[in-house]
Amino acid sequence: MKDTQSSSHWSAGSARHRNLELVNTVRRPELDDELSSDIRFIDIGKILMALRRQMPVVLAAALLGACFGVGYLMLAPRSYVSVSQIMIDPRVGAVINDEESTSSLAGGETDILNQLEVLRSTRLAGEVARGENFGSDQTFLNPPPSFTGRVRGMIGDLVGMLLNRPPVEPERLTELPDDMVAGLLRRNVLVERVGRSYVISLGYRSPDPELAHRIASAYADAFVQDQLNTNLDASRTAADWLQQRLTELSVSQQEASRAVEEFRRSADLSLADSDNLVTQRSETLTQQLVLAQANTAQMRAQAEQLQVTLAGGPEGLAGQSRVLSDGSLDAGNVAELLSRQNTITARIAEITSNFGLDHPQIAALETELRSVRNEIFNRLRDRLDYYRDQVAVAERREAELRNNLAAESALASQSNQDRVQLNELQQRAEALNLLYNSFLSRYEELLQRQSFPIPTARIISPAEMPLAASSPNLLFSLIGATMGGLFIGALLAFLREIRDRSFRIGEQITSELGLRFVGYLPCLRGRRSKAGEGQTGTIFKEASVYRAAHQLILRQKPSAPTSAFAETLRSGKLALDAAAPNNNQVVGIVSALPGEGKTTVAIAFAEMLSAGGSRVVLLDADLRHQGASRLLAPGVRPGLLQIAEGADWRSLICIEDATGLSVLPAGGAGANAKNREFLGSPSMLQLIGELRKEFDYVVIDLPPLAPVVDANVVLPWTDAFLLVVQWGKTPRRLVRSLLEKDSVLAAHIQGALLNKVNFADLPSFSAPDGSERYLSTFKNYYREPARGKA
Repeated sequence: MKDTQSSSHWSAGSARHRNLELVNTVRRPELDDELSSDIRFIDIGKILMALRRQMPVVLAAALLGACFGVGYLMLAPRSYVSVSQIMIDPRVGAVINDEESTSSLAGGETDILNQLEVLRSTRLAGEVARGENFGSDQTFLNPPPSFTGRVRGMIGDLVGMLLNRPPVEPERLTELPDDMVAGLLRRNVLVERVGRSYVISLGYRSPDPELAHRIASAYADAFVQDQLNTNLDASRTAADWLQQRLTELSVSQQEASRAVEEFRRSADLSLADSDNLVTQRSETLTQQLVLAQANTAQMRAQAEQLQVTLAGGPEGLAGQSRVLSDGSLDAGNVAELLSRQNTITARIAEITSNFGLDHPQIAALETELRSVRNEIFNRLRDRLDYYRDQVAVAERREAELRNNLAAESALASQSNQDRVQLNELQQRAEALNLLYNSFLSRYEELLQRQSFPIPTARIISPAEMPLAASSPNLLFSLIGATMGGLFIGALLAFLREIRDRSFRIGEQITSELGLRFVGYLPCLRGRRSKAGEGQTGTIFKEASVYRAAHQLILRQKPSAPTSAFAETLRSGKLALDAAAPNNNQVVGIVSALPGEGKTTVAIAFAEMLSAGGSRVVLLDADLRHQGASRLLAPGVRPGLLQIAEGADWRSLICIEDATGLSVLPAGGAGANAKNREFLGSPSMLQLIGELRKEFDYVVIDLPPLAPVVDANVVLPWTDAFLLVVQWGKTPRRLVRSLLEKDSVLAAHIQGALLNKVNFADLPSFSAPDGSERYLSTFKNYYREPARGKA
């Protein structure tokens, strides 16, 4: 027993050593790594592959779309369109009225848009409805049912037939109010502008061609008449307003003229009192004031000079003779006295020079001279008083003139203010007169236009009776429905593609997981046997698949063609032998999720090894499911779990008759806490060591990796794992995350295979040059199961 335990521990130690080496040498892609499928943004090859895979969906959707188009053409009512053309020319009125057209291009565009809205208006539709009496027209009020109406009617009839109800006759209208009729008319009116011209295309769509022609013609006539009435109403409204305004302007003009005259009288502003007269009076007073000021200045100057002359008294006049004689002073009659003074002075000088100062005549002459000087002084003093009186008079004159000029200026200022106000009143009166004349001419012009109305719209192409239906269009409907179906099909195909997150080809196993891809196992569907007639549900499904796989294993003879199922299992054996070339291998068969077929693969793999002559034991370690035990040893209760209680494993082995496979069932009552601990116990280690000595291959059916950790517990006692991945079901990200979380587990898996593969659909997931494209050429080498689905 000790040798067995040491051998088992040695095997386990060597397995761990190999696992650590593989962890250090093998690098698998991380979730954040850019995979080869993610590097290129657009891969034409993948797009074509996806299109090929989803071609049935796309074609089915296109066929449904075409069928819908055919149904629409069969049920949709025919509609007819009658069209007339109307030209909008606002320049016609301007030419008739001898006016120059100043409308810009933008204004013309606005006019056209306005007329389009008028054609779509409820008012115009109401006029047409009243004019043609459509409120009681049965052809207009009761048109054929629409496509949706017919579909609803058919559905109602079908429901009535199923419920045994009498068919419901559609309600027919007899009369409608004008506003509702206008709404119905607006719904089918077709209005559009013809290019960049001033022409409007006006049409009407109706199931009845005669009704369409009638309504289109009525609409065109109503629009032209509406334009004429609009112009007349506008002219009449403008004329009424102008007439009212003229009356008001006449009253205002009269009041303004009356105000001018009243103000002229109140301000005493006559025609004689003109601006020139006021100016002349002011200039005259100014000149007189200037002369008075000059005279005053002259008088004052003479008085001052005479006062200076008299300041020396009579004796001082001797030195002032030159001043008195030069004429600067108006000395009056002192000239004779000055002459006598000069004569006496000359006589005194002559006597003095001839006879000396003592001559008796000198005294007499001096006395006479003093008398003359006194007389001159008295006369000059009288003259000074005169000058002073004249200065006073001149100053009073100057003051009076200055006052008169100030009064005249004040009077002129007041007169100017009055004239400004008068001018304002006159301007207002003139403006009212001009405005009155302008309004009067405009009023007379509008009266002339009312007598000669010109419409700005005219019909250039009257509506014609439609000869063929405008809708539904056969070709357009079929093509549109088919294209719509293709679009929906492409959308569905795209959704199906982006929802596919599973493994489809072996290249994904290699590129995304970094594992060796073993091969494909076809999807097997066995026949119910007598032994399985009482089985139902999952147990029956597992049993039927197992029987199909078992038949494939038993058919493998050297002279018979092989099968894809057997070749994939052989490829798995080669992968395991390459990883552990020594004999007595312990191999675990695992999967990521339950239901991926790992139990069937484990059984088929063990049977293939046993049928090839190797000593093989199958150990059912999936204690929660125990699928291998139910398939190979049904009804056997003792098994793997009894070894912990001291039972000998040799007594628990079941031998399969057909292949000689030894099976060690799980046994026990399921996966309770005690049983779960058994897989990692020394008893399990000792069991594997003993089985390794007795058998060439120990194949262990392990639980799935994602739900439980039982497989990780057994991992140290095994040489390698073989991963089973269900084709089209197992999520890629889930498997990658499991391998990333446990690098030892990732290194321990020596191969992966895709199970339950649909070989008919497999080539559509391969690249154009992929090996899956050539499966049809392997038919001489592969024999598929008689009841299987490839």
